Amino acid sequence: MTMNESRVQYPAPAAIEHPELLAYRSEFPILQRKTYLNSCSLGALSNRSMQGLAQFMEMWNEWGAHAWYEIWMGEIAKARQKFAAIIGAQPHEVAIAPSVSVALSSIASALDYSKRNNVVMADMDFPTLPHQWLVKQRLGVECRFVESPDRIYTPPELFERQVDDKTALVATSRVFYTSGYIQDVRAVADIAHKQGAYVLIDDYQGTGQIPINVNAIDVDFLVTGTLKWLMGGPGLAFVYIREGLLSQLQPTIAGWFGHRDQFQFKTQEFEFRPEATRVELGTPAVPTIYTANGGLDIVQEISVEQICERTRYLTNDLIAQVREHGWKVRAPLEPERRSSIVMLEIEHPEEVVKALVARNIITDSRPGLLRISPYFYNTIEENALVIQAIAEIMESKK
Repeated sequence: MTMNESRVQYPAPAAIEHPELLAYRSEFPILQRKTYLNSCSLGALSNRSMQGLAQFMEMWNEWGAHAWYEIWMGEIAKARQKFAAIIGAQPHEVAIAPSVSVALSSIASALDYSKRNNVVMADMDFPTLPHQWLVKQRLGVECRFVESPDRIYTPPELFERQVDDKTALVATSRVFYTSGYIQDVRAVADIAHKQGAYVLIDDYQGTGQIPINVNAIDVDFLVTGTLKWLMGGPGLAFVYIREGLLSQLQPTIAGWFGHRDQFQFKTQEFEFRPEATRVELGTPAVPTIYTANGGLDIVQEISVEQICERTRYLTNDLIAQVREHGWKVRAPLEPERRSSIVMLEIEHPEEVVKALVARNIITDSRPGLLRISPYFYNTIEENALVIQAIAEIMESKK
């Protein structure tokens, strides 16, 4: 498959305005005070999430430790169920973790590298992913990197050149954080499985804003978190493990919550749970469970499909305005390959970000790049506002 063929075959979601979603702006107090265009770093905090956090504290104050058995365990189960529905999984295929790094550590510890000793990743993946296996090089693990030819795309055929019968795992992102490119992860999965390797997808920049069905893309593992597009805040990650792998996944790190007989308090024996929860470790951050359930409720209420249509409408408009100013944007040419991450290649972007903050406009930067990420609760008028502000700031620096 060539790069152009892979682009053509990818389904193209529509770019629809969905003005009815503007009613949700009242759910997010920050939008009343600031132009918030940084959801790919941290989703806006909703009233529902704040109410959930208040409920957590009320239950703690009312029930004390008894809240664990009567309330909190049920709230954790609800979070797993909601996330499973969003990605097309079954609840028993979903576990929680305090971070993606912890989730990756558990999965990585369960792989056998004795006969298959290489792991294939992309050079545009977020560092959390490769760091997990780079530290295992001293144990004989070989890290191979697929290099993007233009810092935007990573064509699937480039993975084919790196994956062989010694590959244990292909681990990569569905959405790249520095270009917004949506990978054809099904094509990557097919390449990996043809060689007998597992596939792990880091979907932190995709879940919530781009539709996904884990069965349709045929992945073995998926990790993501509530910090960004799921609007749940820090402290909670989700892990998907394909049902067929559950019984054979034997991590070499473990915790009390992963024990089959957790409340039997067995000290001298350990047996994993039969579900994906076998990778869960210590006590979860229950406050974030509550804030996450608020964000997950909003995502399910709207649907990821409508969110994607709305954000694509906003992103296409934003990119068009950027190009009208003659600025260089690092993004896929094809709208269907774009997520809601728009990267401008400008000098000293961190200074522009600070100047925008002074105007109550919240964006972000990465080396050499100014990052703008509109979400369903943003408006076309806010696009124009940030573009005009950037133009004025850049003009003042001449």
